Amino acid sequence: MKRMIANRSWCAAFGLAMCAVCAVPTAPARGAGGAESWCFGAAPIPDGQSATRTVVVPPGPSPRTLTAVRVRVAASHPWVGDLEFVLRHPSGMEVVLLDRPGVPSIGYPGPWGCGGSDLDVMFDDSATLEAETACPYGAQPVLAGPLRPMGSLAALAGRAPQGVWSLVVRDAVAGDAGAVTSACIEIETAPDCNANGVPDAIDISSGASADANGDGVPDECGCVGDIDGDGLVGGADLAAMLGSWGACGVCAADLTGDGVVAGDDLALLLSAWGVCGPS
Repeated sequence: MKRMIANRSWCAAFGLAMCAVCAVPTAPARGAGGAESWCFGAAPIPDGQSATRTVVVPPGPSPRTLTAVRVRVAASHPWVGDLEFVLRHPSGMEVVLLDRPGVPSIGYPGPWGCGGSDLDVMFDDSATLEAETACPYGAQPVLAGPLRPMGSLAALAGRAPQGVWSLVVRDAVAGDAGAVTSACIEIETAPDCNANGVPDAIDISSGASADANGDGVPDECGCVGDIDGDGLVGGADLAAMLGSWGACGVCAADLTGDGVVAGDDLALLLSAWGVCGPS
């Protein structure tokens, strides 16, 4: 037999013990540079069944887009070849992280796949080894460290991060149970003021968006020419510009940021005349 009865009993008991805490999601930890970590609650892996955990990523103060996604999963199970993990984006798009590693057979006798126990994996597209075929027999946990998922997490780039993310885990073979002890998504985002799925910096560098004042925000999102900040480019802004005409060092009327209020600034102001776009 591929499993010991003692192992089945231990994992079943462990899974039941985890139920006391599986409904409590872990608080997110925000990182610098657009990096965030959002954690699912721990959960039992029912014998021969599926379980789904969710976490809500709230919207930020301004639109942003995903540039990278990684998923950390730690789980206890006596036969990881039984397990499937799927990450579901709020849009409904799914990425298969793990699909019964070692199935079809990679050298183990029988059709059961990787026969080691437990995993502690960072699913990362840039990892050298594939999760589906990395099964160092005798290692504990048998799957560990950075591994490439079966599907591509890069497929999520360009999508908005906010909403309900789901982690679906399935025990495909009856006979023993386990538990997800921790699971988190690590996301990196970039500002995307026009919500087109392309970071603002790339819009500007590619020439798809102009940034006349060099503030890093595409002009279609900002309010170029709104010197007084009232959401409207009008007579008051024109008067302020004319009053600052000439060399000014650093001043609000210098829309091009060259230290001089001149005709190029006036042209920008007139081209933006009226109600401003979204800031």
